[in-house]
Amino acid sequence: MDAQTLHSRSGRIMASAGFVFALFGITALAIDSWLLVATKSWVYIWLAYFAWLLFWNPSVKVGEEGVVVDNIFKTHKLNWSAITRIDTKYSLTLETKDRTIQAFGAPAPSRYAGFMANRTEAEHLPESSFVGKGLVRPGDLTSSDSGVAAYIIRSHWEKLRDLNKLNDNSSVESNWVLWRIVVFICLSVAAVASFIF
Repeated sequence: MDAQTLHSRSGRIMASAGFVFALFGITALAIDSWLLVATKSWVYIWLAYFAWLLFWNPSVKVGEEGVVVDNIFKTHKLNWSAITRIDTKYSLTLETKDRTIQAFGAPAPSRYAGFMANRTEAEHLPESSFVGKGLVRPGDLTSSDSGVAAYIIRSHWEKLRDLNKLNDNSSVESNWVLWRIVVFICLSVAAVASFIF
Protein backbone atom coordinates (compact mmCIF):
# COMPACT_ATOMS: atom_id res chain seq x y z
CA MET A 1 0.00 0.00 0.00
CA ASP A 2 1.31 3.43 -0.95
CA ALA A 3 1.33 5.96 1.89
CA GLN A 4 -1.28 8.69 1.52
CA THR A 5 -1.73 11.96 3.40
CA LEU A 6 -5.26 13.33 3.48
CA HIS A 7 -6.29 16.88 4.37
CA SER A 8 -9.70 18.52 4.59
CA ARG A 9 -10.56 20.29 1.33
CA SER A 10 -12.93 22.70 3.08
CA GLY A 11 -10.31 23.25 5.78
CA ARG A 12 -7.77 24.30 3.17
CA ILE A 13 -10.25 26.83 1.75
CA MET A 14 -10.99 28.29 5.21
CA ALA A 15 -7.26 28.44 6.04
CA SER A 16 -6.57 30.24 2.77
CA ALA A 17 -9.27 32.79 3.61
CA GLY A 18 -7.58 33.34 6.99
CA PHE A 19 -4.17 33.77 5.31
CA VAL A 20 -5.57 36.30 2.83
CA PHE A 21 -7.35 38.26 5.59
CA ALA A 22 -4.13 38.35 7.64
CA LEU A 23 -2.14 39.51 4.60
CA PHE A 24 -4.64 42.29 3.89
CA GLY A 25 -4.49 43.37 7.52
CA ILE A 26 -0.70 43.57 7.57
CA THR A 27 -0.71 45.35 4.20
CA ALA A 28 -3.20 47.93 5.51
CA LEU A 29 -0.94 48.55 8.50
CA ALA A 30 2.10 48.86 6.22
CA ILE A 31 0.40 51.50 4.07
CA ASP A 32 -0.11 53.65 7.15
CA SER A 33 3.18 53.11 9.00
CA TRP A 34 5.93 50.50 9.31
CA LEU A 35 5.93 51.18 13.03
CA LEU A 36 2.34 49.90 13.14
CA VAL A 37 3.43 46.73 11.35
CA ALA A 38 6.06 46.09 14.02
CA THR A 39 3.68 46.74 16.92
CA LYS A 40 0.18 45.82 15.73
CA SER A 41 0.59 43.04 13.16
CA TRP A 42 0.75 40.32 15.85
CA VAL A 43 -3.02 39.89 15.73
CA TYR A 44 -2.82 39.07 12.02
CA ILE A 45 0.17 36.78 12.50
CA TRP A 46 -1.78 34.99 15.26
CA LEU A 47 -4.78 34.70 12.91
CA ALA A 48 -2.64 33.18 10.13
CA TYR A 49 -1.05 30.70 12.56
CA PHE A 50 -4.46 29.83 14.01
CA ALA A 51 -5.83 29.21 10.49
CA TRP A 52 -2.85 26.96 9.71
CA LEU A 53 -3.17 25.13 13.04
CA LEU A 54 -6.92 24.57 12.91
CA PHE A 55 -7.65 24.17 9.20
CA TRP A 56 -4.51 23.64 7.08
CA ASN A 57 -2.30 21.30 9.13
CA PRO A 58 -4.62 18.56 10.48
CA SER A 59 -4.23 15.39 8.45
CA VAL A 60 -4.70 11.65 8.30
CA LYS A 61 -1.70 9.66 7.05
CA VAL A 62 -2.41 6.11 5.95
CA GLY A 63 0.44 3.69 5.28
CA GLU A 64 1.52 0.08 5.48
CA GLU A 65 2.33 0.34 9.20
CA GLY A 66 -0.97 1.96 10.18
CA VAL A 67 -2.66 5.34 10.52
CA VAL A 68 -1.29 8.62 11.89
CA VAL A 69 -3.87 11.22 12.92
CA ASP A 70 -2.28 14.67 13.16
CA ASN A 71 -4.66 16.94 15.06
CA ILE A 72 -4.20 20.49 16.34
CA PHE A 73 -1.83 19.95 19.26
CA LYS A 74 -1.56 16.14 19.34
CA THR A 75 -0.64 13.28 17.02
CA HIS A 76 -1.89 9.71 17.31
CA LYS A 77 -0.16 6.75 15.67
CA LEU A 78 -2.17 3.51 15.44
CA ASN A 79 -1.13 0.23 13.90
CA TRP A 80 -3.77 -1.71 11.97
CA SER A 81 -4.38 -4.19 14.79
CA ALA A 82 -5.32 -1.38 17.20
CA ILE A 83 -8.33 -0.28 15.13
CA THR A 84 -11.57 -1.98 16.16
CA ARG A 85 -14.13 0.31 14.49
CA ILE A 86 -14.14 3.13 11.94
CA ASP A 87 -16.92 5.71 12.21
CA THR A 88 -17.77 8.95 10.39
CA LYS A 89 -20.66 10.48 12.34
CA TYR A 90 -19.02 13.88 13.06
CA SER A 91 -15.58 13.27 11.60
CA LEU A 92 -13.41 10.27 10.86
CA THR A 93 -13.27 8.46 14.21
CA LEU A 94 -11.01 5.49 14.90
CA GLU A 95 -11.99 3.36 17.86
CA THR A 96 -9.59 1.10 19.72
CA LYS A 97 -10.14 -1.19 22.69
CA ASP A 98 -9.82 1.61 25.22
CA ARG A 99 -10.15 4.96 23.41
CA THR A 100 -11.64 6.93 20.55
CA ILE A 101 -9.58 9.18 18.28
CA GLN A 102 -11.25 11.83 16.12
CA ALA A 103 -9.47 13.23 13.09
CA PHE A 104 -9.77 17.00 12.63
CA GLY A 105 -8.34 16.56 9.12
CA ALA A 106 -11.32 14.49 7.94
CA PRO A 107 -14.59 16.19 8.99
CA ALA A 108 -17.95 14.74 8.04
CA PRO A 109 -20.19 16.76 5.72
CA SER A 110 -23.40 18.44 6.78
CA ARG A 111 -26.56 16.39 6.99
CA TYR A 112 -27.69 17.88 3.67
CA ALA A 113 -24.88 16.11 1.83
CA GLY A 114 -26.85 12.88 2.18
CA PHE A 115 -29.75 14.43 0.31
CA MET A 116 -27.45 15.48 -2.53
CA ALA A 117 -25.79 12.06 -2.87
CA ASN A 118 -26.72 9.52 -5.51
CA ARG A 119 -26.86 5.74 -5.22
CA THR A 120 -23.67 5.11 -7.18
CA GLU A 121 -21.58 6.82 -4.47
CA ALA A 122 -22.31 3.94 -2.07
CA GLU A 123 -21.94 0.99 -4.47
CA HIS A 124 -18.17 0.52 -4.13
CA LEU A 125 -17.86 1.07 -0.36
CA PRO A 126 -16.31 -1.62 1.88
CA GLU A 127 -18.74 -3.82 3.81
CA SER A 128 -18.03 -2.18 7.19
CA SER A 129 -19.30 1.17 5.84
CA PHE A 130 -22.91 0.06 5.93
CA VAL A 131 -25.23 0.44 8.91
CA GLY A 132 -28.55 -1.33 8.85
CA LYS A 133 -30.04 -2.47 5.53
CA GLY A 134 -27.65 -1.03 2.99
CA LEU A 135 -27.60 2.43 4.55
CA VAL A 136 -24.53 4.60 4.83
CA ARG A 137 -23.92 7.82 6.71
CA PRO A 138 -23.25 10.98 4.68
CA GLY A 139 -19.78 10.95 6.28
CA ASP A 140 -19.05 7.63 4.55
CA LEU A 141 -19.67 8.93 1.04
CA THR A 142 -16.45 9.37 -0.90
CA SER A 143 -17.49 12.89 -1.89
CA SER A 144 -16.67 13.94 1.71
CA ASP A 145 -13.32 14.29 3.49
CA SER A 146 -14.28 11.75 6.14
CA GLY A 147 -15.61 9.38 3.49
CA VAL A 148 -12.38 9.36 1.48
CA ALA A 149 -10.30 8.70 4.61
CA ALA A 150 -12.72 6.03 5.88
CA TYR A 151 -12.80 4.32 2.46
CA ILE A 152 -9.00 4.07 2.27
CA ILE A 153 -8.65 2.91 5.88
CA ARG A 154 -11.54 0.42 5.75
CA SER A 155 -10.41 -1.08 2.45
CA HIS A 156 -6.94 -1.89 3.77
CA TRP A 157 -8.18 -2.83 7.26
CA GLU A 158 -10.75 -5.29 5.83
CA LYS A 159 -8.10 -6.80 3.55
CA LEU A 160 -5.83 -7.41 6.54
CA ARG A 161 -8.75 -8.76 8.58
CA ASP A 162 -9.74 -11.20 5.85
CA LEU A 163 -6.14 -12.43 5.60
CA ASN A 164 -6.03 -12.88 9.42
CA LYS A 165 -3.16 -10.39 9.68
CA LEU A 166 -4.71 -8.38 12.49
CA ASN A 167 -3.40 -9.64 15.83
CA ASP A 168 -3.32 -8.78 19.52
CA ASN A 169 -0.20 -6.63 19.15
CA SER A 170 -2.14 -3.39 19.02
CA SER A 171 -0.20 -0.17 19.42
CA VAL A 172 -1.50 3.37 19.96
CA GLU A 173 0.98 6.19 20.50
CA SER A 174 -0.25 9.69 21.35
CA ASN A 175 2.13 12.64 21.61
CA TRP A 176 1.70 16.34 22.30
CA VAL A 177 3.38 18.60 19.73
CA LEU A 178 4.94 21.05 22.17
CA TRP A 179 6.32 23.54 19.65
CA ARG A 180 2.80 24.20 18.31
CA ILE A 181 1.55 24.92 21.83
CA VAL A 182 4.50 27.22 22.61
CA VAL A 183 4.08 29.18 19.36
CA PHE A 184 0.32 29.50 19.98
CA ILE A 185 0.86 30.83 23.51
CA CYS A 186 3.60 33.25 22.43
CA LEU A 187 1.55 34.63 19.53
CA SER A 188 -1.54 34.90 21.75
CA VAL A 189 0.41 36.94 24.31
CA ALA A 190 1.88 39.13 21.53
CA ALA A 191 -1.57 39.67 19.98
CA VAL A 192 -3.10 40.71 23.32
CA ALA A 193 -0.11 42.98 24.05
CA SER A 194 -0.50 44.66 20.65
CA PHE A 195 -4.03 45.69 21.65
CA ILE A 196 -2.99 46.96 25.07
CA PHE A 197 0.14 48.90 24.10
